[in-house]
Amino acid sequence: MSTQSKNFEPAITLPADPARAMQDMMETIDSLRAVYVEENEALNAARTRDFMALQPRKLETTRAYHDGISQMIARKNDFLNVHPDLKSLFRQKQEAFTIVAEENMEALDRMRRSVNRLNERIMTAARKSMERDGVNYGAHGKMKGYQSTAPMTLNESA
Repeated sequence: MSTQSKNFEPAITLPADPARAMQDMMETIDSLRAVYVEENEALNAARTRDFMALQPRKLETTRAYHDGISQMIARKNDFLNVHPDLKSLFRQKQEAFTIVAEENMEALDRMRRSVNRLNERIMTAARKSMERDGVNYGAHGKMKGYQSTAPMTLNESA
């Protein structure tokens, strides 16, 4: 099976029975919520290795969630007659998931800002090092304090 054809297969196929489909979807929501909780814990504790280890599972579970919700939307009329208690439980699970997903977005944003601050510190230190150790021209354009024979450039896009 090629990678391209694999991408078109849904990660989850919901049962024809609307009640069972809703229950399967709630299990998927719980699974994704659990991944987000673990990821939030890893982010808050700055455990990069744990965060990275969760990414394949997060991708797989997110895909299943997306595919399941897409199927439910496409079959929305099938779910009109599902028992109200089951609908209520589904909404509760979705709301709890939304809260954890928002916390996850905040934790990811904190991580992004931390990485940006670290990058700025590294770039500042590199610039200061270049100023201190690199070619230095005096007021009259004469070179002074040249300590290296190799030209050095600073790539700020790194």
